Amino acid sequence: MNTIANSRNNGFLLIFVLAVTSTLAPLSVDFFAPSMPGATLDLATSATAIQSTLYIFFIGYAMSPFLWGGLADKFGRRKVMLAGVLFYCLASSGCFIAPGIFELSVCRFLQGVGAASGVVIARAILRDIHGPTGATKAISGMFLIMVWIPILAPVLGGYIATDFGWRSSFFVMALIAGLSFLGCYFWLAETLPDKTPILSARKNNWSEVLVNPVFIGNALANMFCIGTMLLFISNYSYLSEQHFQLSAAHNGYVLATFNTGISVGVYLVRFFAPRLGVAKTISLGLWIALAGWASLWGLCFGAVPAPTIMLAPILFACLGTGMVISLTVGEALVPFAYVAGAASALFVFVQSAGSSLISFIVSLVSDNSLGVITTALVLCSLLAMASMKLIQPKAKS
Repeated sequence: MNTIANSRNNGFLLIFVLAVTSTLAPLSVDFFAPSMPGATLDLATSATAIQSTLYIFFIGYAMSPFLWGGLADKFGRRKVMLAGVLFYCLASSGCFIAPGIFELSVCRFLQGVGAASGVVIARAILRDIHGPTGATKAISGMFLIMVWIPILAPVLGGYIATDFGWRSSFFVMALIAGLSFLGCYFWLAETLPDKTPILSARKNNWSEVLVNPVFIGNALANMFCIGTMLLFISNYSYLSEQHFQLSAAHNGYVLATFNTGISVGVYLVRFFAPRLGVAKTISLGLWIALAGWASLWGLCFGAVPAPTIMLAPILFACLGTGMVISLTVGEALVPFAYVAGAASALFVFVQSAGSSLISFIVSLVSDNSLGVITTALVLCSLLAMASMKLIQPKAKS
């Protein structure tokens, strides 16, 4: 039975639950990032091996959206969301008890599979409820709640890692997933639109989604912006330890500052989008992000500057990134109705597979020095801008 009207009436509770399930992926990255050097020592392995668990997580995250999106389009949003969140909870528990790097890597892969369910289905639910005209605004609104979790996660993760060890971060991830499961169980209604016989007989056409210029431009721009975030997060803890001797708790504060910049960008969208239009607001965000990363590259070209000096361009770049990622998601889904789950799945695949591949290639072909990382950040920002400007130059506001 279709219960879109009931879901619309849930209001803030529904948005809050969807926001939490959508942050399972960034939570899995941000919460663990400050404690990566500690995990390296405890498991007696290399920094590269611990970094690889991030890429393994994103491999699982990139591969599974097709599964969750297809199941959600066929069996309904609610049941599949519950199954996915429970799967993530169990995988996080596996990470908590993993005795070695191999077991941790396997569980991180499974954790990525489960995390994808939340973001894929949450976006499809909002597309179901609000339709093509309201989807971008609704998803942007969800981001306003989502952004607070990445701000708090690295700070809390840093302190927990310092006081209780790196494993405790996975215990908290499992706990949050368990609470999310309860939220979905009590407050999430089914929103899958009732299909007419014609639409029911029509099969999902993945190629139709992939050749849509609105989808491609927004998905690639989002992918390259997420790539800058992953490059920064996966390398910062090691670079700060090497150059500035910062502790896990201090790293948590810096990563929280990074996420705060993104959050400010998400909030600024509420001011700029109604005045400039969506397309121009995305373009403004791309220019701000490029200016920030280019300034950081210029600062790091010679001697390594003090960390306080580096924070200003980082915050500026994150502000622009927040503007872009909060709008491109909804815009990419606008052309699709009854296959919103499939389109959302493809979006997450492009976003996560592409960004993790970028970060992995940089780590594979370079020494991950500060100069190399900042150069890669500038290149990703340029490619994000090219994706929007060249693929859909006449995008509507």
